[in-house]
Amino acid sequence: MGKTPKEWTLTFHPPHLALADAPGAQPYVILREEVMKSATLMEGMRLFVVQQPRKVAFKLTPEATAAIAEWIGKPKLAAYYLRRRYVWALPVGVLWIIGSIWLPARGPAGIDSPRFDPFQLAVGLALVVSWAFAKWRPHPAVFLAYILSFVGMAGEIILRWISARGSGWLGAVAVLVLLLWLVVTGLRQFSRFRGTRIARV
Repeated sequence: MGKTPKEWTLTFHPPHLALADAPGAQPYVILREEVMKSATLMEGMRLFVVQQPRKVAFKLTPEATAAIAEWIGKPKLAAYYLRRRYVWALPVGVLWIIGSIWLPARGPAGIDSPRFDPFQLAVGLALVVSWAFAKWRPHPAVFLAYILSFVGMAGEIILRWISARGSGWLGAVAVLVLLLWLVVTGLRQFSRFRGTRIARV
């Protein structure tokens, strides 16, 4: 991809990938341990983005995308997708736990007072526990744990929106669409990586 796009040749070897921009040219070598780090496959957009030894992005055919994914292997891809969710699960979970313990509520006298939301606390704790398992005991079931957390977050948002009598509906819809997308992708990833032994992320 770029101002002057051209075709490259990608050759698979057990320990590395070799990229050549012309027949017979000296290839750029990408070691297996660098794949999904300095060289990342973005399956949804069918992109292969290389940072080292040269920064370049490749638009792939469906066949090339499937071939690279097969070469990378399910354990490494599963760890990558799990890491993408795990990096934000802890801060979001902590925020939900804090919000459940102290949520200002308008009392009868018109004075704000703290209240406790056990449902929100459960969602926050689920995210934190999922984060811990993703970090120390990664397993495909963690994708399901995240899905349950997303469903709980969506339910909490809907309840708040109803209690607020529909105010702020645009922001609520935007968040709900995002959560729905996370649920759908999470189900696909669980189905795809079920039974895969995942390395620590």
